[in-house]
Amino acid sequence: MSLRKYLLAGGLSTVLLLGACNENGDSEEESTEEETVEGEDSEEASTEEEATENESTDDSTESDEVSFSGEYGDYNMTEFGQYTMEAEPSEEETEEGAEEAGPTELVTIEFEFTNNSDVATSPQEAFGLDLAVRQMMEGGATTLENMTMDLPEDFEKSAEVDASSEMIESGETVTAVVAYGPVDPEVETVLQSRENPMADEEVEPLDYTIEMEASEGAEEETTEEDTMEDSEE
Repeated sequence: MSLRKYLLAGGLSTVLLLGACNENGDSEEESTEEETVEGEDSEEASTEEEATENESTDDSTESDEVSFSGEYGDYNMTEFGQYTMEAEPSEEETEEGAEEAGPTELVTIEFEFTNNSDVATSPQEAFGLDLAVRQMMEGGATTLENMTMDLPEDFEKSAEVDASSEMIESGETVTAVVAYGPVDPEVETVLQSRENPMADEEVEPLDYTIEMEASEGAEEETTEEDTMEDSEE
């Protein structure tokens, strides 16, 4: 009788041990499946976020395009820049008390030009007839001068500057750069289309604000004024 009890007790212990092992195995499988599902969900969420970011980037690129179709040509602006032209040393002696000429700030515009007129014309000439670069002063708008030919020979995009003065036949397209100034970086600078009452068809006007950065000289003057005000207080 005692031997049978021992055998029965041993058999029950074995059954309980195997059952516990099976439960642990099932729980590990369930946790592995849950982790796999969570990983797939996180990957799908990240993929959706990336797609949303790409869509928003594409929208901003399209909205930043600046183009205009005028009487003398089609213009697709590809880049707006800013250039500081240093004053050339004067051979004449400067009068006592007179201020020396400082650097001149220019706004540069790179654009693709297509001549849609019937005659050959240069990109900068057509640009000046169809468009104007202005600064919005308190007393009204001031039209800036075309200073493309004043850019130095070592200008970064000298080839595009040279192309702006070359004659382009009707229907041809070329990339050119023009420069306008002098510019006060602290005043709003805009690119606007000129009104042409003699145009056969009415075109959509262009009015685009060009972002300018304050020059180093202006920043230094502002810093000095702030320092003087602080000292007076």
